[in-house]
Amino acid sequence: MKKLTLFLTSLAVGLGGFTTPSLHADEHLFGWVRGAETLPAGHFDAYQFVTLRTGKVSGQYHAWDYDTEVEYGITDQFQVGVSVTNHYFNLKNVEELDNGKNLLFGGVEASAKYRLLSPFKDGIGLALRMEGGYLVKDDVGGLDQKEWFINPQIILHKNYLDDTLIFHFNTGVQFAWGKKPAEEYDHELALEAGVGASYRFAPNWFAGVETHFRSEYPKFDMGNFEHCVLFAGPSIHYGAKNWWATLSYSYQVFGNEVDQVTNGKAYAEEARNETRLKVGFNF
Repeated sequence: MKKLTLFLTSLAVGLGGFTTPSLHADEHLFGWVRGAETLPAGHFDAYQFVTLRTGKVSGQYHAWDYDTEVEYGITDQFQVGVSVTNHYFNLKNVEELDNGKNLLFGGVEASAKYRLLSPFKDGIGLALRMEGGYLVKDDVGGLDQKEWFINPQIILHKNYLDDTLIFHFNTGVQFAWGKKPAEEYDHELALEAGVGASYRFAPNWFAGVETHFRSEYPKFDMGNFEHCVLFAGPSIHYGAKNWWATLSYSYQVFGNEVDQVTNGKAYAEEARNETRLKVGFNF
């Protein structure tokens, strides 16, 4: 174990000697929680996110999400982005889902982020982000839907110890219409929040933990609770001069829902494990 630790540390330091130790704008340190920084005017980034969700009450549940995204800096404080989502499902003997292996087009999304404060210039980062899209397949089992959604968010971002210790906090609400026939109700409201802390343990390398929470309410009725889940887990990030990569894992530590709750977890629309790989390229 000591030799493995020494090898990984030496590898990280060695790689760091050939690359820049500083973070690029809007570099993602976490799988689910975002920072407040925006791209410089005239620059664009390309991202590929791959998420694997596994674990239901019964059967084999492997759901892959593929999100391909491009973001562009309109000004130094304002950026926009577009993305395409696809899914691959490998399902066998999962309750209320058909067996099969299917690759499906999920939909398209667009986003805009405006940075009000910079963590490097103002001491704390603050940004407003709006995301919206049209999704033709649900992400539970690939069922048909005609979902339109908007998702306004607030992002806080604070750096400590000469920018080696970084905290991100996100909170927002999602309004969605057209959930039928994938779900029982046509429209729903979701409350979301996430927090992450990451530390630069070697040049270009960050290791951290993050947690994210989601709670859903059909018919936009806060008294009509459907389910809530809390995920938490580690993340590791490497940033080179023109690209970066982040690997995150989250475990459902708590869940509750109107359907049967098993061992304190919600499984009707959620999985037990989430693993996400992000790769970004700076231009």
